[in-house]
Amino acid sequence: MQQEVKSVEALLNKAVLLMNGAELLELLHQVKGTEVKEEKKQSPLNDYPNLPQFITGIKELARRLGISASTVNRIKAEGLLDDAIFQNGKTVIFDTYKVLEILRVSNRKSKYNVKN
Repeated sequence: MQQEVKSVEALLNKAVLLMNGAELLELLHQVKGTEVKEEKKQSPLNDYPNLPQFITGIKELARRLGISASTVNRIKAEGLLDDAIFQNGKTVIFDTYKVLEILRVSNRKSKYNVKN
């Protein structure tokens, strides 16, 4: 284990232009492995235990968020929720965790966020 840490430190101190392909791949693998471990710690499932991940329909999303259906329609029409919507014809499925994250960021910017 300590030998791996020493080899990673040696690779970090070495210039990229001087590395061969194997060394570069090893360094990228080590860095990506630590990023994946950090991402697993931040799970949105723990933040909203009583909320399902996917909700079908605008009315259901409005009921869960405590806002009117026309407000959800307005936000959807502005394009703010495009990353959190799966739509096939009339069926609309919302990823509630993404919706809440988008609205959280949107609320920090201004009352009515405009997609840039």
